[in-house]
Amino acid sequence: MHAELNTNVGEQVLNGIHLPPCPAVLLAAMKEARSPRADLGKIARLVGQDVGLSAPMLKLANSPYFGLRNRASSVQQAIFVLGLRNTVNLLSNLALRANVVCNLPGMDEFWDRSGMTAMAASRIAAQIPGVSCDDAYTVGLFHDSGIPVMMQRFPDYLENIGVESHISGNICEAEDDCYSTTHAAVGNLLALNWLLPPNMCRAILYHHDRTVFSSITDQVSIEICNWVSIIHAAEYVVDSHLSLRNEGWAAWRPQVLKHLQFSESEFAELRDEVVSVLGGE
Repeated sequence: MHAELNTNVGEQVLNGIHLPPCPAVLLAAMKEARSPRADLGKIARLVGQDVGLSAPMLKLANSPYFGLRNRASSVQQAIFVLGLRNTVNLLSNLALRANVVCNLPGMDEFWDRSGMTAMAASRIAAQIPGVSCDDAYTVGLFHDSGIPVMMQRFPDYLENIGVESHISGNICEAEDDCYSTTHAAVGNLLALNWLLPPNMCRAILYHHDRTVFSSITDQVSIEICNWVSIIHAAEYVVDSHLSLRNEGWAAWRPQVLKHLQFSESEFAELRDEVVSVLGGE
């Protein structure tokens, strides 16, 4: 898995660019969530102290993605209705939006898409024995988080990578040719900075590297392949929802479906179900 070679280079290339630490509110909420006696009231009070999180969390909680039967009118109500898992997922979503390069054009659309991919990943993971829906949401949310950091560091990123990736057919090859690092390597660094589990960080690092499927030797590599497969399946589902062509799916599909043990018809049915959820149907 050659992606690991780019990490140290990425650290050098991005020297001087601030990779934001995980916000204190999210750290405290995640710590409380992991407690055997997690207190939703305490998490609600933590979030309520941060005006920058309260309003957008309420808005996102009332979005079609989470399917609340009745609109929540307060952060505390939203948290109690959503429950612990969805609350922590929402906090991660909002913290990324607020702290990772939020001042560039198109960032709202970028994070909206990341949120949809996270939701799709969670729904797909629910059909795979032994795979955590929560972790799938997180890796789906973070997997492309290196892109806005690259955009901030390199003002010509979109122009160069759009042309180069069209020629090579591989965004990471284009990034490496232009900048000696990739958004996957940068996303891995950001995920490490936010204290995500090591295997999740490695899945972000490898999510454009199909050689992961030829290196399955132990439980660690199985887990990494789970996350990589779910990322690509989720991106395809989101593109189906948005009526966009997914240029890379044809190459990834055989290995992804084989690894996740979906038949073509089973995955098509799951795709339609998740598209309905994303559309708020």
